[in-house]
Amino acid sequence: MKYTLAKNAVSSLSIAIENFKKFYYFTDEYSQSEQDESTKICIIFLENAIELLLKTILVSTDPKVIYKNTESQIIRKAEAKVNETLQLEDILISEGNFQTITYTDAVKIYNNHYYKSEKVFNILDTLGKTRNAITHFGIDRAYTWDELIICILNSFDVIYNYLYPQLIKLEDIAVYFTSDDLFVNTIHGVEPLFDDDFVYNNIVDFLDELMGTSKKYTCSLRAANPNSKISEFTELIKILLEDNKFEQMLAHNNVHIEFYTCDFENNDFGFEFHGDLEDRDAINSCYSPYFNVTAFCGECGNIYFLIEHDKHELYIYDRNNFRKWTQYYEAEPDKQWLKDFTDGFCNKFNLSKRNLILAFENIIMSTDD
Repeated sequence: MKYTLAKNAVSSLSIAIENFKKFYYFTDEYSQSEQDESTKICIIFLENAIELLLKTILVSTDPKVIYKNTESQIIRKAEAKVNETLQLEDILISEGNFQTITYTDAVKIYNNHYYKSEKVFNILDTLGKTRNAITHFGIDRAYTWDELIICILNSFDVIYNYLYPQLIKLEDIAVYFTSDDLFVNTIHGVEPLFDDDFVYNNIVDFLDELMGTSKKYTCSLRAANPNSKISEFTELIKILLEDNKFEQMLAHNNVHIEFYTCDFENNDFGFEFHGDLEDRDAINSCYSPYFNVTAFCGECGNIYFLIEHDKHELYIYDRNNFRKWTQYYEAEPDKQWLKDFTDGFCNKFNLSKRNLILAFENIIMSTDD
């Protein structure tokens, strides 16, 4: 059995995805012990896949960057054998006598070269620590299951929204990340786009579907955890909706708000305006699993206001100069609201009932979305 670096990465990622499906989509079909085992396998192979994906990306621009001793005699001899069909890593893999950099070093080098992102580094660092924990002592499911799932979902986010632009440029690996016809390329050959359970067989559509549907799920997991402080915000919303001053503000502007989604337990909200703002776009809550931030955005993605739950802070955006909320298929900037505040696109307030009234009034006074 021999894999190139790229195909080894895809193989590990495929194993991680297949085991992820067992405990994420098909929980009724497997026992608790089987789900626990699948979770362990998923984390181990997901970390391995990301390490190999990072190294595949790095060697595409510098063939020696992933090796510990780049000037060793072994590497110099291997370099002399490189040709149009054999790359340096393939030669060294076949000889098996070399040392590559660690997972942590690969994360650092990749992040410094491509993004310099706190989010990317911390997510992959957390995945590495989780992998080490689960392979040595295991993890107590009762206390860490929500964050374990979020760790895995965040790691898939890094693959889809950060590594993807580089992966689709690599000849050995691009086909697995771009194939989305009725029959798709997988590590085991050509297969139908959907399996028997109508779950995607290919990587790109699987990740796209997962990223598009998982945000509300992760928000519900976090909302159930008091440490996230989301419940403090949802309690304020409950109080606000019954507050006389809030009702007076709406009446003064000849506006009525109708919630078509008002799920306090899961921090999921959607509402539209009636009265003088009948034609205004609907507003929906959007959640960032990594930053633990909830934003209220228009249908075009314009951010009206945003809550940073960990700090209990509210950011109200300039109603005539909006910023866009990052979509699930885009790389998320590090704490974009802080830059927006510095650049004068929003104002910062303590999270309170009074300031939430200001946030809603700001939407009413805004120009059309």
